[in-house]
Amino acid sequence: MAGPGGFVRKVITQDVIPAAATIAAGRLTDQNPYVKALAGFLAGGVGAAMSGPSSAEKLIRAKIPASVTEQDINRAGQLIEHAQTRGVALTWPEALSRVTGQPVLTDTQRILESHAQTRPHMQEFFADRPAQIEQAARREFDNIGTVSPQPSNIGPQAASAAEDTITAVRAAINRATRPSYDAAGQTLVPQAVHAQAMADPLFARTLHEVRNNPELSAYLHAHSDRSVAVYDAVKQQLEQRSRNLAQPTNPDASQVGSSITGSLATEVRGAALDASRNAAHGPTHYERALGEQTRLREQYLNPLLHGPLGKLADAPDTKRAINALFQSSPLPGSQQEVATAVRAIVARRPAVAEQLVRAHAEMVFNEAARELQGGANQFAGAKFAKDIAGNSQQRENLRAAIEALPNGAARWQGFEHLLDIMAATGTRQPKGSLTAFNQLEVQSMSTGGLQELASKGISPGKWMSFANDTFKAWTLGRNLDQIARIITDPRSGDALRQIVRIPPGSDRALVMAGRLIALGSATTTEQRTKAANQ
Repeated sequence: MAGPGGFVRKVITQDVIPAAATIAAGRLTDQNPYVKALAGFLAGGVGAAMSGPSSAEKLIRAKIPASVTEQDINRAGQLIEHAQTRGVALTWPEALSRVTGQPVLTDTQRILESHAQTRPHMQEFFADRPAQIEQAARREFDNIGTVSPQPSNIGPQAASAAEDTITAVRAAINRATRPSYDAAGQTLVPQAVHAQAMADPLFARTLHEVRNNPELSAYLHAHSDRSVAVYDAVKQQLEQRSRNLAQPTNPDASQVGSSITGSLATEVRGAALDASRNAAHGPTHYERALGEQTRLREQYLNPLLHGPLGKLADAPDTKRAINALFQSSPLPGSQQEVATAVRAIVARRPAVAEQLVRAHAEMVFNEAARELQGGANQFAGAKFAKDIAGNSQQRENLRAAIEALPNGAARWQGFEHLLDIMAATGTRQPKGSLTAFNQLEVQSMSTGGLQELASKGISPGKWMSFANDTFKAWTLGRNLDQIARIITDPRSGDALRQIVRIPPGSDRALVMAGRLIALGSATTTEQRTKAANQ
């Protein structure tokens, strides 16, 4: 009488009906005490189940951690709704576990997926999960960029754009230091030193290349071949050739040739410095020019050469270009370098930048979504989220790359929502072995029905035990069905918000849980009606 529920309802269901059942059973069986007791027990048990909250309600309240707040329910509901807009159905345990960062009802969901009573319902709910994840991912990739008709050309095109950027930075540094080089160009290398240099075929050939370079001819036209400015241009040409010969991907690569060329560049630089020092007292114009070059290169050029942009410039194929931007174990704080590299490509070939980022995301997803031996991968979304943004730096670098694209902030917002949905699917626990549940099923199939009733008839003292076991089995099945409907119904949020306001174990919590059960049942009935009408 002190429990939750209406007084009149409890009097009828737990007093009047059981009493009537006992009287009727007594009249039909010559007042058999066992039959009368059984009739009253069953009628009263069913009435109690109908008039008050069942163990399902207590389980829901007990299984929700006390730290879960109404705000967590709201956030989980928003995640479920957003997933629905993308065609992905999430359970409440998945959404709550994602937004709170702790398991919430996940063990309960695992049991529901394994138990014979609720397994069909849960299998039906998750049957389309792989296809839902696939469609949601592909649509989001379309928001990043188009599919390249020639994906093998993405890498070379990105490398070309990166090299153009590096060349532009070099040109800007040269323009900034040109006044000092012009002043240094008035100094001439001694005739004897120059004659010795011209005796080297490599020097003579490089000088000829410098004189015929359209970008340098106008600048060096007024300078003698012995000018310090011309010697510096020869030095730079030799240094570039030395770097090219050292590249393993260069078909003409030669470590010996790189070493010889680099040594000659050092000798030419020394000759220019000696000539400048002999012609001036104190710091020379050439020394100042070299100092300015060094400072500007260290500040602007070297970070590009050593970072993702420099690696992109050396990338001969698309996979290497992707690896240059997106590493599985990126350096801490490397997101700015990634953003700089992507912005540089966007400035010259925006479509290539979009296709490069999309290719990375799609390659990771294709690998994560491989079908397993048992069929489609139910956890493909979770694996994708882990592989593409498994640690905080990976996520920051991915964000930097996407935000560097045109309209990047909006693109990242959509992709981040996708990652949240994918990660939520990973909070689901694998249902594991069904051995224990299979044993229960075999047991249930080998007993019960008229045969079981007949065996009890010869031993009336076992009727109470049989009735109790039967009622427990009925209650368990009823509770599991109710809980399965609740955790898969996106409209259970209102009742869940009311439940978390109340301390666990209180009568008000049980009453509110009862309303939750009713809501779940009503929603399921409404859905079935709509499906039948359709």
